[in-house]
Amino acid sequence: MKVLSVVWKIYDDRLQEFSNDTNGLIVVRDICEYIGRRIESYLLLGKAFLTGIKLGNIHIVDSESIAKRFPTKSHLEIMSEAFKQALSDIQPDIVHFHDCGDFCRACIKICIEREVPYVFTAHGFIAKNQTISSSYDREIAWQEEVYTTSDINIVAVGKGIAHKIYGDYPELRDGHLHVIQNGTTFRAEKIISDLKFKLGLQEKKILICPGKLTKRKNQIQIVKAYKRLPQSVSKNIGIIFCGNDRLDGELQKAIQAAGIEDSLKYVGAVSSEKMKEYYSISSGMITASLTEGLSIAALETVAYGLPVVMFSDLECAADLNNEHVSCLAEQRTDEALAGAIEKWAEKEWDRDIILEFASQFSMEKVADEYIDYYEDILRRTK
Repeated sequence: MKVLSVVWKIYDDRLQEFSNDTNGLIVVRDICEYIGRRIESYLLLGKAFLTGIKLGNIHIVDSESIAKRFPTKSHLEIMSEAFKQALSDIQPDIVHFHDCGDFCRACIKICIEREVPYVFTAHGFIAKNQTISSSYDREIAWQEEVYTTSDINIVAVGKGIAHKIYGDYPELRDGHLHVIQNGTTFRAEKIISDLKFKLGLQEKKILICPGKLTKRKNQIQIVKAYKRLPQSVSKNIGIIFCGNDRLDGELQKAIQAAGIEDSLKYVGAVSSEKMKEYYSISSGMITASLTEGLSIAALETVAYGLPVVMFSDLECAADLNNEHVSCLAEQRTDEALAGAIEKWAEKEWDRDIILEFASQFSMEKVADEYIDYYEDILRRTK
């Protein structure tokens, strides 16, 4: 079997054009690599023109030669031509899309025209009635176009996302939505360092909050919740925020205005390897996201045997809802989140139970389930 995966961008330090883009979908690269250990795996990336090379078990599709052939065409037009050429050269059994931007939507139309079987993975989902910020309006419009495509096959990366999608598109219950939970290749490694001392948090129990600073990630509510904690509790807790700042310093200003710079720290973007130092000094993870798929950061956290603090209505809570693994705030209020933090701080967490829970989220399992689903789609489309 041959699978052609299509996505705008990934993060991979082996590709210069994608080596610094920490917002790229690492999980897509891992899916392509692991399915490539069993079948032929091809990957077309839309953001940059690349030569055709092999990275591990992934065949990166050539787009650079197409760009040279059509110097006057737009970037999207060139990449659409590259996709058509890939269909002709590779003749994939199925095409796998991982985002619903302009590029992937253009390629989905080509698949429909040529009657090429395809599947779309929903790595995240914004409900129609969900208000985050106007910057997500375009993404919601993209979703509407993709999710209403006739006979589309969709994979949700977690049970919570599937439930949310069904809420807006109940017609997908008719066999067009399938759940394959995310996995991770992450291997926990205890790193001994003086990081706690450098951050001035040596006397505190630490929650890590990974992810770029955005309205959707909603980190500022964590600051508000921290302020709601009894002083007897908050004095023993530190929170570290890691990720690119897309809020123009709002988080740092909120921390400073609350006068809690000694306990809440923003450390900027952190590499995958450096994150191991932060996990090694942490006792848990916290997220206040408004919407989130089965978070890779959460899977990395449980791989360290650490619990996750989050809201109970977050999509990934359905996949991590285990009293030994997560601590849930039942309402989306500052008080409820503060209560969940306090409960986390007071509870004795069993690392071995969390590690056993984490073992189910392997990339080998993810790849096997995707290949099984490809085969199911092909049987149904014959």
